[in-house]
Amino acid sequence: MGRPINKDKIGFGTGRIAVSRHFIPGGSEATTAAHILRQIGDAKYVVRLDSNNDAGGPFSPRDHANDEVMTLVNKANGAMSAGEFRIDATGSDSTVYQVTKLRNRTVQIEGSGGGATSSSADNAIYEIGNAPDARENSAVPNAVLSVSLPRQS
Repeated sequence: MGRPINKDKIGFGTGRIAVSRHFIPGGSEATTAAHILRQIGDAKYVVRLDSNNDAGGPFSPRDHANDEVMTLVNKANGAMSAGEFRIDATGSDSTVYQVTKLRNRTVQIEGSGGGATSSSADNAIYEIGNAPDARENSAVPNAVLSVSLPRQS
């Protein structure tokens, strides 16, 4: 699995990564506000609806009956199966990419499409809620494209 994503970037609260779309088992594909609670594998995360958090902090309560182990996927609207979620990121080139892997300093994004400037399954630097294009550098690997991940408000 490598190193898990930094806990300052996940959990419930302002400025943390938001889930764009999810299919919670027993429900249907939706965009109801949700967040990543913790990482448990390479593309496996515990996802919780924002409405199931309490005022005790970003990871409170520690466990909730409706927490779901879900897989981060690269699928179109309406194509997700139960137990899958996705995160849409907006690139500095104004293209919307689906995140296929979360890391501490970079994300892996889907392949190029619609005039995108990245190659298949490329890495991109990111910030949450705003584009870090000032850090782009064509001479530095993984810093040619930057993306903004959705932010909880």
